[in-house]
Amino acid sequence: MISKRLSAIVNLIKNDNNIADIGSDHGYVLLELRKKGFVSRLMGVENKKNPFLHLKENVARSGYQNIECAYSDGLNDVDNEFKTIVIAGMGFDIIKNIILSNKEKLKYINNIIIDSHTDKSKVRPFFISLGYDIDDEVVIFEDDIYYDLVSFKKCNNIQKYTMEELEFGKTNLLNKSNDFKNMIIDEINKNITIIQKINDPSSLRVGELNKRNDYLRGIIK
Repeated sequence: MISKRLSAIVNLIKNDNNIADIGSDHGYVLLELRKKGFVSRLMGVENKKNPFLHLKENVARSGYQNIECAYSDGLNDVDNEFKTIVIAGMGFDIIKNIILSNKEKLKYINNIIIDSHTDKSKVRPFFISLGYDIDDEVVIFEDDIYYDLVSFKKCNNIQKYTMEELEFGKTNLLNKSNDFKNMIIDEINKNITIIQKINDPSSLRVGELNKRNDYLRGIIK
């Protein structure tokens, strides 16, 4: 059984297009897609030797056909037949570099599923600037970590988003799932801890954190 986070990533993939999983690790997302009946061409990309060997071994053991394994960086070996890409489990700067290093390939990519582990507030504005609209999103809590998963689709008429929607996600703000609300509460509590450690309650930093917390409380009201 795959993790809650990986299962959520699989559930965000709605079209049975050719799919490339960048940083595929052990290939669990690809194997789950096959298990769910996806018949398209699948590719797992890994640039680290040991995870790549595990990827190949797991794919071979599964018996599933038409799953390719590439020992490669980013989108370098992803050809124009792949219409959906998954980039999960990396920091935003690495994700951004992967995309910009092969920006011309975006001509062929219709859907992108992102799980960034840093600078999450930068994810939505970045992909919107590249011509992708937000298709779906979900916050998942697993192993004491909050994951903000976002699915993007290529779009000629991108919606207009508020600052709150760009940071937290329009769907998340509408649904306000327990994991989403708890993620906001977790940030509020971390800010309170920082405030309590600052000796000067009149400092600019304390003021900024209090203002942020008031804003966050409004988000989940």
